[in-house]
Amino acid sequence: MDRLYKKSTKEFYVLITLAIISIAISVLDYRLKKVDPIRYFINDVIVYPIYNLSSKPQSILSSILKEYEDIEVLELKIKDLENENISLKIKLQELQALKEENIRLRDIQKKSKTSSKKQTIAKVLNSSASPNKKMIVIDKGQNDGLYKGQNVIGVNGLIGQIVELNMISSKVILINDENHNVPGIINRTGEKVIIAGNTEDGQLKVEFAPVDTPIEIDDIVSTSGIAGRFKSKIPIGKVIFIEKDPEKKFSSISVEPFENLDNLSDVILIWDYKPSVEEKNE
Repeated sequence: MDRLYKKSTKEFYVLITLAIISIAISVLDYRLKKVDPIRYFINDVIVYPIYNLSSKPQSILSSILKEYEDIEVLELKIKDLENENISLKIKLQELQALKEENIRLRDIQKKSKTSSKKQTIAKVLNSSASPNKKMIVIDKGQNDGLYKGQNVIGVNGLIGQIVELNMISSKVILINDENHNVPGIINRTGEKVIIAGNTEDGQLKVEFAPVDTPIEIDDIVSTSGIAGRFKSKIPIGKVIFIEKDPEKKFSSISVEPFENLDNLSDVILIWDYKPSVEEKNE
């Protein structure tokens, strides 16, 4: 008990002493300004360095955040440039494709073996899936001035003629359709023949050719112009097979068309000839 009392008394005197010193310092500071050097010393030596050190992390953090924001902005700009570059590459490819298509179309017209004052190139949209119907649909129609019966050719020869059309597209029957026939002529002899489709092998055949016909392998067949359905002298194909059986009335003759009728992408429409008779194909 005595020890506790003595300890409390001692602490009390210490507090009184500190209070007196504090009051004395305040009076001196107010009256004589004697404490300013001590304050300045404490500020310069202790307070400012501690404040400076404490503010460093914040400054460093601000700098890091600023650099990070700059990197984000830079990455966005790079992404925009990459997207712009991709867009320009696509446009360049489209222009290149258009240029190549124009060159190809001019080349088609230039190489066409059929003379015509006016020609129009059309793109094939689709073809008939039926083995008995050989037809294609092209991307031009009445809006482009096309008409029923119009002759359709390729670079190397006859393809067919228009049998049906609407405002924006047309249906073309091919010369290898089994229900289609073309009045033809053997260039070498001038003999008139009928060329029809043959669904068995995709080739053409000469119909009703007598066994004594003078047709030979490699003979060229063209349109004769008879019946007014096709312009004359359009190349059709070449004779590749002849079979003559004395016991039969007619020869079996196959003609390979000059055009690849199973793989058409572009066709040519001729305008300087209008059929006088339109073929009906149901």
